[in-house]
Amino acid sequence: MKKLKLVLLLVIAFGLVGTGWALYKFYNQNGFIWLSDYMFNSPSFEEQDEIVDLVFVVVDHWEPGGHMDVVSRWVNSYQELADKHVDSDGIKLQHTWYYPIDQFRGAEVDSLAMICAAGYGDVELHLHHHGDNSTSLRMKFSAGLDSLQAHGALISPDGLDHWSFVHGNWALDNSRQTEYGDMCGVNDEITILKELGCYADFTFPAMTHEAQPSLVNKIYYCIDDPDEPKSHDRGIRAKVGRQPDSNEFMIFEGPYVIDWTDWQFRTHPTFDDGNLYWEIKTSRHRFDVWLNANVHVEGQPNWVFIRPFTHGAVLSGSGYDNILGKNIDQMLTEVEKHYRDNPKYRLHYMTAREAYNVVKAAEDGKDGNPNEYRDYRIEAYLYPQNP
Repeated sequence: MKKLKLVLLLVIAFGLVGTGWALYKFYNQNGFIWLSDYMFNSPSFEEQDEIVDLVFVVVDHWEPGGHMDVVSRWVNSYQELADKHVDSDGIKLQHTWYYPIDQFRGAEVDSLAMICAAGYGDVELHLHHHGDNSTSLRMKFSAGLDSLQAHGALISPDGLDHWSFVHGNWALDNSRQTEYGDMCGVNDEITILKELGCYADFTFPAMTHEAQPSLVNKIYYCIDDPDEPKSHDRGIRAKVGRQPDSNEFMIFEGPYVIDWTDWQFRTHPTFDDGNLYWEIKTSRHRFDVWLNANVHVEGQPNWVFIRPFTHGAVLSGSGYDNILGKNIDQMLTEVEKHYRDNPKYRLHYMTAREAYNVVKAAEDGKDGNPNEYRDYRIEAYLYPQNP
C-alpha cells in the first residue's frame, strides 16, 4: 500500500510539474493573446449538407539571400512538384512567393517572374524593416514596387498598383518590440499600405510573438490608428452582405490550432500555425488540422481557406521534404484522393490574390464554385514571357 501511494504521489507530482511547465511556456510565448478568441469564438470545421470548397493557399516568406543555386533548385523542383498535382478545376498547384524587397536581387525576381509566367503562382511583396518613420517606409515600399515591376512582377492589367504584404519581422504596424528595439517603428503602416495599393496583409499567425492579433483563424478588417501600434489587434470579420468602409484594411490569417491528438512535445499538445518548414512533418493529418481552423467568410461556411506558410528558401534538414519533396508530395496526393475525388468536396489551388478575390465574391453574396471568382476584383498579374 505504501509503495502504491508513493507511485501515485510521483505520478501526481510529475503531472503537476508537466502542467506547470506547459502553462509557463504558453504564457511566456504570448499564448494568452489569442486564447480567448480561440476558445469562445472560433468553432471548428463541421461537415455541410452542400458541397464544401477547400481553397488551399501557400504563403511563402521567400528569402534566397543571393544563393542562385537555391533559386535554380526551386524553379526546377517546384515545377516538377506542381505538375503532378491538379485541383478540381484542372489547375496545377499554385504558390505565392512574397519576395523581400530589402534583399532585392534582380536575377532572383527574374526567375520567379519566369515561373509565374508559366502558370505556377504569383509574386507579392515582403519587407523586413525596423526603426523607420512614415517617410522612410513610404520610400522603401515605393522603391521596392518599382524594382519588382522592373523585373516583371506585380504588373496589373489596369495599370494600377495591387499587391499584398507579409511583414518580415511579424511586426505589422509597429506591433513587436525586442531587446534590440522595435521591429517596425511606424504606427501608421497600415495607412501607408492602403495608400500604396496593398489590398491585404497575409502575415499572421505569429506564433509566440506579441504581434499576434487577439483574433485568430479569421479574415477580418481593421482600421488604422496612426497614433497607436498594432491597429490590427481587433477588427470586423469579413461577412456576406457587408461591404467594408474605405478606411478598413483586410487581415487574412492562416491556421493557428491546438492539436490535441499530437503530443510529440510531451508536456503539451502541438500548437500548429501552418508552418511548413517547421519540425512537424507535412502530412494529410496536418492538412486536416488546418482545415479544422475553419477560416472562412462569415455567412459562407462552405468556402473554407487553408492557408499555411513557409520560409521556402530554407531547404536544410527536413525543409526540402516538407516544402518541395516527398512529404508535401504525399500530403497533396492523399488530399486530392480524399477531397478532390470526393463528390462532397471541391479542392482549389489558389494564389493569395485569387483567395482575396474569392473573399470579395463571398462578401458580395456569390456562391457556387469559387473557381469562377479567381479574378473577381483584381485581375491576374501580367508576367513577361522573357523577363
